[in-house]
Amino acid sequence: MSNSEKTLVVLGATSSVAHAYLRLVAAEGVFTRFTLVARNAEKLQTVSDDIAARSGGDVHAVEANLGDPKGVEDALARIRDVTPSIDECLLAYGALGEQETLQANMDELRSLLDTNFVSAAIWMEAMAKQFEAQGRGHLVVIGSVAGDRGRQSNYIYGATIAGRERISEGMAHRFAANKQISVTLVKPGFIDTPMTAHIEKSGPLWAKPEQVAAQIRKAVRKKRVRIYTPWFWRFILLIVRVLPIPIFHKT
Repeated sequence: MSNSEKTLVVLGATSSVAHAYLRLVAAEGVFTRFTLVARNAEKLQTVSDDIAARSGGDVHAVEANLGDPKGVEDALARIRDVTPSIDECLLAYGALGEQETLQANMDELRSLLDTNFVSAAIWMEAMAKQFEAQGRGHLVVIGSVAGDRGRQSNYIYGATIAGRERISEGMAHRFAANKQISVTLVKPGFIDTPMTAHIEKSGPLWAKPEQVAAQIRKAVRKKRVRIYTPWFWRFILLIVRVLPIPIFHKT
């Protein structure tokens, strides 16, 4: 593949942040090939058509349940059928879950663990192996500020994301001496998306998908290892992490 031909793979392409990121890079003209993967065939086709029109590039849609650990091998084979090499992979899928339901229903709990952590870990290692084989690549992993400290309102979701983030951080350490392979962990705060539609949105802490996508793109260009987005979450979570347990339990 020539230097002018670059491929972006997006796992969870129908998410609001992923779609915003795709629109951004399509306008830049950086990539000539896009492989978009998601579970909902109708939404996936809509996103694929949009990116094809915006980029003029080669867009492939792969329908797959990314959160099923047992389905990763098959989905990866279908991605490779249309994607000979991968320059960048954005891992953008996940589920929020409802804390009380997760506490009461072990099947729901297992499903969230599989979706947010087990399958994500397998996908991340598969991409690492791909990048090692081809000698280059950039993995971008979307996590969450919820992974920084366990809170009663969402500690199960937070735990699944924290696990994803530890792998990302360890993988960045693994490739630290390799200038051709990069790993970027993205830690968004509250984002106004369909996944958070049930939550009342007010105040300055909520961000739009387009804002987050722009900051992800900036981090990728600079090969940052980790970012909080919007930026102020870095300082908010610094305070949250250092609060003594007795004080934290009163909040």
